[in-house]
Amino acid sequence: MAVFAELIVTLTLICSAGALIWLLLRVRERRRLVAEGYFGEQYSGAAKNPESLMDPDEKALEEMGDLLEQVRPGMGDEY
Repeated sequence: MAVFAELIVTLTLICSAGALIWLLLRVRERRRLVAEGYFGEQYSGAAKNPESLMDPDEKALEEMGDLLEQVRPGMGDEY
């Protein structure tokens, strides 16, 4: 019985050590990103140049056509 308890305690300590190491690495990465100014800008969700979205270029139109062709076989006879 003592061997089983020792095994459980050992596994628990290994798991908790792994979780702490993972947490420390996440905190270090987040601090590094903050120091580099990654989170400095406020995100508004608005386009930087919304007028440019009104006139799509040829490549964008081709990609949209390709996407529509990929979706069309799954649509059945609805369209």
